[in-house]
Amino acid sequence: MEETKSKVGSVATETGVSVIIERPPEEVFGALINVAGHTDWARGPEEITDISDDPVHLGTTWQQVGKVLGKKLVTSMTVNTYEENRKFGYGSEKPFSMQFLFTLAPVSSGTELRMVASGEPANIFGKVALPILTRSVERQMESDLYTLKAILEGEA
Repeated sequence: MEETKSKVGSVATETGVSVIIERPPEEVFGALINVAGHTDWARGPEEITDISDDPVHLGTTWQQVGKVLGKKLVTSMTVNTYEENRKFGYGSEKPFSMQFLFTLAPVSSGTELRMVASGEPANIFGKVALPILTRSVERQMESDLYTLKAILEGEA
């Protein structure tokens, strides 16, 4: 898995990981836009509700429930990037700014899937803990992509 370097500015961060999935881009993209299915492969969301549109498209919204530091967190997500079989992205501005972008590229053995997360902590604790949080998010993204790979390749 290739990692991009984390760049920690004054208060924002961006990090990314990638994996090769031995499936065509159309199949990988289909799994990404199945927002309700994200709970099958991503550890962050425990529950996804109120999906505004099916199929998902630019502007689709949903509620995502997860835990941060042991506390329940409900986040409203909005699809902000949608290029069929090439790019899928979504994000939220509250309780803090976060964005997730998936980029797909065909390769000889299937699809290279790259996930980039960016965000800006909302308080001083988040700003101080940013390097630790960035590495934690990177590990989670890597685990999530390998879980998705296993599911799509029939190994899960």
